[in-house]
Amino acid sequence: MLYRTLSILVVSLLILSCSSKDNSEPPAPLTDIDQPIPLEIDWTTDTGAGIDTASYNMQPLLVQNLFFSVDTEGLVKSISAENGKVKWNFETGLLAITGLAGNSEVLVASSMDGDLRAYNLLERKPELRWSIKLNGEIRATPVIDGEQVFVRTSDGKLSGISLLDGRVQWTVSRRVPALSLTGNSRPLVSGDLVYSGFDDGKIVAFNRIDGTTVWEVTVSLPSGRTEIERMVDLDGQFILRDGVIYISSYQGRLLAIQALDGNVLWSRKFSSYQSIEIDDEALFLSSDNSHLWSIDRRTGSAFWMQDVLHARKITAPVLIGNNLVVADLEGYVHWFNKSDGALAGRIRPTNTRYLVQPQIWQEKVVVIDSDGYLSSLSLK
Repeated sequence: MLYRTLSILVVSLLILSCSSKDNSEPPAPLTDIDQPIPLEIDWTTDTGAGIDTASYNMQPLLVQNLFFSVDTEGLVKSISAENGKVKWNFETGLLAITGLAGNSEVLVASSMDGDLRAYNLLERKPELRWSIKLNGEIRATPVIDGEQVFVRTSDGKLSGISLLDGRVQWTVSRRVPALSLTGNSRPLVSGDLVYSGFDDGKIVAFNRIDGTTVWEVTVSLPSGRTEIERMVDLDGQFILRDGVIYISSYQGRLLAIQALDGNVLWSRKFSSYQSIEIDDEALFLSSDNSHLWSIDRRTGSAFWMQDVLHARKITAPVLIGNNLVVADLEGYVHWFNKSDGALAGRIRPTNTRYLVQPQIWQEKVVVIDSDGYLSSLSLK
């Protein structure tokens, strides 16, 4: 059993490794940009929240004008979004492998050992509210909604937990395939339902009060001879807009699903383990071969596809104004025109790979590299 567990971990890390050596295709060379938009680095801060072989998504939590980062030893930093200066540090002692959840009143931290802790967010120093322990690794950032926090663990379980006192209100369990990608997608909450994607290629809607299943949809069915070919993980963060859930799977499909009843509106073949960005007309996605896509929300047909960053292991895109922004394996951050996919600008804050989706604060793009350096970028 130990050998099988280690084998699964090794294959998973080969797929999502920080090193470019696992990529059988060389990354596309950078192309010249005619009349690039002028970009500049506002500030760069070392959060210490680097990504190692155990961690997955160390994206900082943005609350109003502050970023909250956590490193793999559990050190939390409060960082000004305006100038990148650290306001305070706080030691949780948790071996974190994913970022923090929270709001203006509470922070929720987790660990690879299944620890889950809530802290009252005071002006100077967080104060422990409660602490519990779950059975599996917490690889996905917990989600807070109202007086509940929802947590996915690596053993295929989703739990609804009271944010007030840490009481586990319910837990549901789904089968975990023999082989899966490192990481899990975060739950999504809307109204009376909480939605979760699982490693067997299914998305399930649960009642948030008692965890009963309302509906489930198979996004992708496993196919192929080998376990690697049969992976259909729903690891990317899916999105809800106007009563429709948009979700993609690795080596599978992209679907539009009615959030109320699970009715599939359309589907198309697509492979991605990244988050989805959206506007009024289109979905914007990075495919697993680092092509950037714009897809019609109504029909699933493609508006355009841009392959200029082929095999550069780009992040999920983020939308800012009329541009899409992605970052890549060599520390470059790229701007694209959202209307036609034309490459519009490029800047290199660091020389280290970016793994997580950029964030937006006011009119600035904020990125964190795999060494934990947080940078704010803007138009000159």
